[in-house]
Amino acid sequence: MRPTHAGLFHVTARSIAEEHIFRDDRDYLAGIQILGDLTAKQFFVCHGFCFMPTHYHLLSSFEENMLKTALHHLNRRYAVGFNRRHRRRGHVFDSPYISVFVEDERHGEWVPDYIAENPPRRPWPWSSYDTEFSFVRPLPWLETLEPGSRPEPGSVSTPNLVRRVCEPGS
Repeated sequence: MRPTHAGLFHVTARSIAEEHIFRDDRDYLAGIQILGDLTAKQFFVCHGFCFMPTHYHLLSSFEENMLKTALHHLNRRYAVGFNRRHRRRGHVFDSPYISVFVEDERHGEWVPDYIAENPPRRPWPWSSYDTEFSFVRPLPWLETLEPGSRPEPGSVSTPNLVRRVCEPGS
């Protein structure tokens, strides 16, 4: 059963049989356009993402009951466009998606680093960790920090902010 509670989630979706689903700049730009559209329509708040040839990672905050709806829109819109652009039919993603609730400070600090280091090389133009995108919002505990700085592990403010963004209704 998919989670329905509000919170911060690390989401990933993989292609069928490791097929390249981001084959060229048009594919990457189409994915970015869809992310931007969905954030503008307030399906979620995007805190980071990375598109790679066979899969994507997304770190986002979702309101209650929005995770399933938002990811359905993202994956369906991308799959329809991908099939049209490449004159193919059938499924694009192996399964709808995998979502992991970010529930504590350690996980909240680890996930952005994991996503940022996932591409085959850096800088990676299709990652919000290497390229600036206007629709990507900093994680709440990073909004007040100077660019390039990170909270100290175990700092007083970080755990409270992780709980605030992850607790339903916060």
